[in-house]
Amino acid sequence: MEFTAKALVLSERAVGEWDKSLTLLCEGVGKIQAWAKGAKRVKSPLLGASSLFCYGSYVFSERGERITVQSAAVEESYFELRGSVERLALAAYLCELCKTLAPERQPEDELLHLTLNALYALSKALVPFEMVKPAFELRAMACSGFLPELEGCAVCARSEGPLWFSSLQGGLLCERHAAAKDAIPLSPAALAAMRYLCSCDPKRLYAFRMSKEAMRELTQRCEEFVTVTLTAALPTLEFYKRVTVPLSDTPSETRSKKP
Repeated sequence: MEFTAKALVLSERAVGEWDKSLTLLCEGVGKIQAWAKGAKRVKSPLLGASSLFCYGSYVFSERGERITVQSAAVEESYFELRGSVERLALAAYLCELCKTLAPERQPEDELLHLTLNALYALSKALVPFEMVKPAFELRAMACSGFLPELEGCAVCARSEGPLWFSSLQGGLLCERHAAAKDAIPLSPAALAAMRYLCSCDPKRLYAFRMSKEAMRELTQRCEEFVTVTLTAALPTLEFYKRVTVPLSDTPSETRSKKP
C-alpha cells in the first residue's frame, strides 16, 4: 500500500553503511518510523529529505509493519539553523520533545504546525531564543493533553492571594496547599505569560514581552513542568543547556542576531 503525506523529520539514525531509519511526524497520519534505503549515498534522491528538520512531501510504501520512503520533495530544510550551535541545539531539543509527545499513528497536526513555526522562528531569528523555548514547551505540553491548572489552586480552586506553581501537582497551589516539595512562588507576570501561552492564537504565540527576570522565571517553570511530567530530562535539553550562555549573562538582543 502506498500513501503520501507532508511530513517533518524529527530524528534520523544510520542503519548499516548506506541506509537510514527516520522518525517523521506526518500531517493527517501522525508519527511513523520509516526506512530510507540508500539515503546516505551522495547521489541518493533521498539524501536531503532524510535529514533532521527537513519538511516536505513524502511518498511511502507500507508492507506489514515496515514503512519505506519511496520518494520525497523537500519544501523546507531550515538551513539557517546550522549557522549557530545554539539555534541548532534548541531546534534538536524541540524536535525531540515533539517526538516524545506524539503517539504512533495518531494525527497530531497542531503539534506538527507548532513545531514547524518554532523551527521557522529559530531559523530566521525572528524572536530571542529564550522566548521560543518556554513558549514551545508549554504549548506543546498543553496540546498533547498535559494542560497545567492555571486558573486556581489544583486542590481547592482558590485563585485569590499568593499562588505557587507545582509541576508535581500539575499547576497552581494556594498558600494553604503549597506544601508540595517542588512548589515555588509564581509571580503575576509569569502566571500571565503561562496563561497566554496555553490559550493564545497559535500565530501570536511569540507576541509576548517580559522583563529578563520574569523570562528567567518562566523558562525555569516551563522546563521543570516538562521534565517532571516526562519523568526525565531529554538528552538534547542537557546538550542545549551546555552550549548556551545563561540569560543573565548575555543580552537577548545580541543572542537573537543572525550569525
